[in-house]
Amino acid sequence: MEKTVIYLLEDGYVDFVVEKIRTKMEKLLEEKDKIFVILAGGKTPLPVYEKLAEQKLPWDRIHFFLSDERYVPLDSDQSNFRNINEVLFSRAKIPSSNVHYVDTSLPVEKACEKYERGIRSATDQFDLAILGMGPDGHVASIFDLETGNKDGLVTFTDPSGDPKVPRVTLTFRALNTSRYVFFLIRGKEKINRLAEILKEEPLPAYFVRGKEKTVWLVGK
Repeated sequence: MEKTVIYLLEDGYVDFVVEKIRTKMEKLLEEKDKIFVILAGGKTPLPVYEKLAEQKLPWDRIHFFLSDERYVPLDSDQSNFRNINEVLFSRAKIPSSNVHYVDTSLPVEKACEKYERGIRSATDQFDLAILGMGPDGHVASIFDLETGNKDGLVTFTDPSGDPKVPRVTLTFRALNTSRYVFFLIRGKEKINRLAEILKEEPLPAYFVRGKEKTVWLVGK
């Protein structure tokens, strides 16, 4: 049965989170030759990814997927891929074949189909999902339960969130294949949403759980 752990951190948030991620990746890599990791977009995880890039990990054995992508050009400063690439993929010199991203040069439905094919050809489950949560309780780009419950592993949304653009997102079905889920959240609004989730409020993030463990890493 899966379990939930919550860390409430006053100081040293980035260092603590990076250590948790690094040790979990190392443990997973003791069990299997390669692992499959979901990365959240947005601002909160970027300092974590930047510090993670400094860690000595066998990057050629780790495959990365984005939890969601804004439907903008990949060189846009709103692109999750661009922002993560700048702080993690390029700095850690992760092989391009290990970085799986949404091809936003395609029509949005075709982009979803291509991304889903890439996931299915790589793995049938994720080992670790590093996710965020919005101040409204959304996860990935799942702003409502209808989106999260779509069939398949990947879907798209109408313009949503901030910035208000169309998005491509993993569904609950995809996210919930993850053995471990780490939620990275900071700030009072998100802490309030976590309190609601613990009371079983049906916000999108409530419906994402690791098969083995869900860890909430909570900072001020």
